[in-house]
Amino acid sequence: MSATSKLAELRAKTDRELVSIIDNALEVGLLLAANEPDVDPVGVLHRRAADIYANTLMLASKVEDVGEGRRLEGKLRELRETLEQRR
Repeated sequence: MSATSKLAELRAKTDRELVSIIDNALEVGLLLAANEPDVDPVGVLHRRAADIYANTLMLASKVEDVGEGRRLEGKLRELRETLEQRR
C-alpha cells in the first residue's frame, strides 16, 4: 500500500471520528438547550449549550465530507434556534 493511500485512509478515519464527536456534542447541546427556564433558572445548562454550539461551529468547518457537513450544519442551525428561543 502506498504512503498516499495510507494517508488518505487515515484522513477518512479521522474525518469520520470528527463527525461522530461533533454529532454527539450537538445532541448533548440540544438536550441542554431544550430545558425549560424553571429547570435551569440561572441558565447554567443554557450557557453550556451555547459553549457547545460555539465549539462545534468551529469544528464543523473542518469536516471534509460534504454530505456530513450539511447534516451537521442542520443540527447546528437547530441548536442555534433553540438557544435563541430561550433568550
